[in-house]
Amino acid sequence: MKRLEIAQYIALGATCMTVLGFVINLATQSRWSITMCGYGVMIGLISYFFGGIKTAVKMAGKIAKWGWIILPFPYDIVTGLVAFFISIFVFMALPIIPIRKAYKEQSME
Repeated sequence: MKRLEIAQYIALGATCMTVLGFVINLATQSRWSITMCGYGVMIGLISYFFGGIKTAVKMAGKIAKWGWIILPFPYDIVTGLVAFFISIFVFMALPIIPIRKAYKEQSME
């Protein structure tokens, strides 16, 4: 439980860096804000080493299954794969979502 608590704090900082860098980039179009986003994503990946990667993959799998249900057969495979990779990308930029869920799941046990 201590590892996920540490990962939660790291993920919170990484999410804040990523979101602030993105918002500053929209407002000013500066290069350092993109660098700030990059550092936020890297720190978010570090937080996954403390725990939560399994929860992130399970959540992305559920999103991909939702993509498979929407469209008919030949398109559902592509939609599922695209939904899976987009959700993984979002979880890299916003790591607090799966890590907080993993923390809550472990604290319920």
